[in-house]
Amino acid sequence: MADRNVPFSMIRCSLLAGWLAVAGAAWQCPAKVDLKEDPPPVAAPKAGDVSGTIDPPAMVAKVEAVSRNTLKTYQPTAFDKATGRFRFANLPGDADYDVRVTTTDGRTIEGIDLSWIEARMLRLAAERRKQLNMPPEREEPFDPDDAKAILKWVQDWKDFMEVKRVLYVNGMGKRATVLVELMRTREFHAAGGALVWRVELWYMQNEFGGWDRLANSERVLHRERISPAEWKKIDLQYFPELSAHVNPDGTSEPVRFRLPDKGDLSRGRLANSDPECKTLPHVYGLDSRPQGQVKDMQIHDQRIKADAGAPIPSTPKAPKGG
Repeated sequence: MADRNVPFSMIRCSLLAGWLAVAGAAWQCPAKVDLKEDPPPVAAPKAGDVSGTIDPPAMVAKVEAVSRNTLKTYQPTAFDKATGRFRFANLPGDADYDVRVTTTDGRTIEGIDLSWIEARMLRLAAERRKQLNMPPEREEPFDPDDAKAILKWVQDWKDFMEVKRVLYVNGMGKRATVLVELMRTREFHAAGGALVWRVELWYMQNEFGGWDRLANSERVLHRERISPAEWKKIDLQYFPELSAHVNPDGTSEPVRFRLPDKGDLSRGRLANSDPECKTLPHVYGLDSRPQGQVKDMQIHDQRIKADAGAPIPSTPKAPKGG
């Protein structure tokens, strides 16, 4: 019986020795593999300038630019007090900037970026779909009923802030950006204490047939807990025309804006105005023009940030053999 097992033992030993010899040779002479990193699907955005004219220049006490994304504030490279021309140089590309003007009579008038919170990511995704020969994302229309549904959602929303006022709605198909003013007034009405006042950008999506706010995405533009006397001094208005987009290639459309002679309460908060004032929200982005007047909203025909949809240039392909 032992003699019959000898060949099997020898075979096992031979196989093991052969495997060790191969493994040792592979360890001593590993195969050479050239690893190459694929180039990015799109080129990195280029820096660019935001320039334009504010009229009348005599009313301008200060001009700045602010990024709602990074919360950075930029000072102008140049501002001509005689002509109102300004320029902010070398700003990061494929980004939005709101021009903020402080007037000589104490008002604050600033742009408002009503584009989608992940606008660049959407454009990158669209470019990648093209590269992979995939169909584009399905487009959905934005109509007055969508705007009404968003306004109702805001009013029905239960929160610590009992006063809610929508200033702007910008529809982008199944997505929308909303500028809303929020206030908590009960404390100071009851005991003369401080009130809470906020201005925020909300981002909403229509999913499964209903609109809802994108969780944990809001951007707080202003947040104050101040006395009623100090709050009544606030004079702030928002205009989309004062918002600029630096395209991926560093270009941008010039900003041209004439400062209003008097305030418009529907575009912000005016000094000494009533906390629970009622105004009609400004609505942009409708894909179908409503027939006649639309109750409870101000309809605008133009599109917001038309240049923000500029295509993202692809990374240049390397020459063959290079």
